[in-house]
Amino acid sequence: MEVTPLTLIELRAVLANDLPVAFEGLSWTQDDDVYFVEFPALRQDGTIDHYLTKWTFTYYPGQPPHVTFVNPATGVYDGSGWPNAGNGRLVMNPVYDGAPEGLICNSMFYDWYYYGGHGDQPTVSWKPGIHKAIATVTELREVLKPPAYVGPR
Repeated sequence: MEVTPLTLIELRAVLANDLPVAFEGLSWTQDDDVYFVEFPALRQDGTIDHYLTKWTFTYYPGQPPHVTFVNPATGVYDGSGWPNAGNGRLVMNPVYDGAPEGLICNSMFYDWYYYGGHGDQPTVSWKPGIHKAIATVTELREVLKPPAYVGPR
């Protein structure tokens, strides 16, 4: 997927429009061009766990954001802080060969293309101009509830 990145000013303008919609109802902060978003995860028994994700948008909106789970105390990638979750469309790999911050294997996540080895698959691939960050959020929300979510690792 060959995409020319936006200038930083253009990217920040796009994100100023897209992220309030995508992150609505979620707790999130920004540190320069890195975004930290807390996601609740619902267990079958009603217990709610909380996970902190780190988002970067280097090639957005032409390509999906990079997302990983981080240690909430440090904001740094930590494979042990990933949820135990997955469904037919999304697989969580806190440690994955070549991926420096794990791999969320789904076409709405940047790493799917570059570490998962999937390349472009027209029926499921990110479509610039159609897909936005809310598509990525939607996939995470779906996998962080039963039956896909079973609890912390």
